[in-house]
Amino acid sequence: MDSIKIKNFIIIVLLIVNAVLISVFIGDTLRERDMAGGAVDGVESLLSENGIAIAPGVNLAERSLPILELERDTALELKNVRNVLGEVNVTDLGGNILHYSGANGEANFRGTGSFEMRVYDYDSGGADPEAAARAFAERLGLSPEREPLSVSLDETQSGTVELVCRFNGALAANCRLSFTFSGGGIYMVMGTRTLDSVVNETAADCIDVPTTLMRFLSLVNSGGHVCSSVNSLELVYTMSATAAGTARLVPVWLIATDSGSFYIDAVTGREEAMA
Repeated sequence: MDSIKIKNFIIIVLLIVNAVLISVFIGDTLRERDMAGGAVDGVESLLSENGIAIAPGVNLAERSLPILELERDTALELKNVRNVLGEVNVTDLGGNILHYSGANGEANFRGTGSFEMRVYDYDSGGADPEAAARAFAERLGLSPEREPLSVSLDETQSGTVELVCRFNGALAANCRLSFTFSGGGIYMVMGTRTLDSVVNETAADCIDVPTTLMRFLSLVNSGGHVCSSVNSLELVYTMSATAAGTARLVPVWLIATDSGSFYIDAVTGREEAMA
C-alpha cells in the first residue's frame, strides 16, 4: 500500500471516529435535556397536586449568575452626585460617610450603599414622576428597573415612587430607591444603591429549576402560605455590604406568586428575607 493510500485510509478512519464522537455527544446532550425536562414536568405535577399552577409563559429554563465582589468608588460617586445636584462640597463625617452639599441639595452616602438626599432644585424637564425618578436614578449612575416597585401619588402628583436597581442586567432585589414628590417635583431620595465597581467575579454553582421549585413548595407547606400560581421565576441578585465600602452580589431565585414573592439563595437553597 503506497503512502497516498495510507494517508487516505487514516483520514477516513479519523472521519469515522469524529462522527462517532459527535453522535455520542449529541446523544448524551439529548438524554440530559430529556432528564431535565422530565424533572421539571414532575415538579409541575407535584405543585399541581398541592393546588399551585405554573402560569403560562413562566421561564423554566436553567440559568446562572456569577457571584460579584463590588467596591465603592468615591470619585465616581462624586461625579454622579454632581450629575443631579450640580457643584457640591464634600465633608467626611467619619465611618465612611460622605456628606455632599450645594445650592441644589445635600446628601449623605455610606459605604454600605445606603444614602439619603434632599433636593432643593432639580429640573425633571416636565416628565411625569415615574419617568423623572428613572431619569434621576440613571443620572446618579444606576440602572433602575423600568417598571416601578410601587407608586403612591395623589392628584397633585405628590407622594412616592419606588424603584429597584439592576446590575449587569440582573435585578438587584434589595437595592431599592424611594423618591418623594411634591407637586410633581423630586424633593427627597433615599434607599440603597449598588456599589460602583466589580473587583472580583466567581462562578456560582446555582441549584437547578426543579430543586428550586421543590424548595419553594417546602417553604409554602411548612410556612402555611396560601398561593395558587407561580407567576414568574427569575434569577436575581441580593447585595450584602460592609461599612468599609465593599459588597457581594449573590444570585437568588425570585419566585413571584399570586400571594407574594419568595427568595431562595441560588447557592445554598436557604430562604432569603427581603425588606
